[in-house]
Amino acid sequence: MSVYPTTFVSYSWDDDSHKQWVAELAARLRGDGVDTRLDQWHAVPGDQLPQFMEREIRENHYVMVICTPNYKRKSDSRSGGVGYEGDIMTAEVLTT
Repeated sequence: MSVYPTTFVSYSWDDDSHKQWVAELAARLRGDGVDTRLDQWHAVPGDQLPQFMEREIRENHYVMVICTPNYKRKSDSRSGGVGYEGDIMTAEVLTT
């Protein structure tokens, strides 16, 4: 694992400008020495996204959650990738 702190960024794909903002934030974190994992950079077409999300949540030092009203809505209703990541994070908290 990296000698730098590692973080996985969890966010909802609200729109293209939000996705760009998240990518810019992740790039700034990298510039500041945080080994940042982002689906836009590390998941490719054909990847098993549930497996990608599980691995990133479990193998990084931190998970950074970018909360927006849409993220909260998806998390509360356990829908889409946000809902799945929420389930994984809850399980990790309960088992550690």
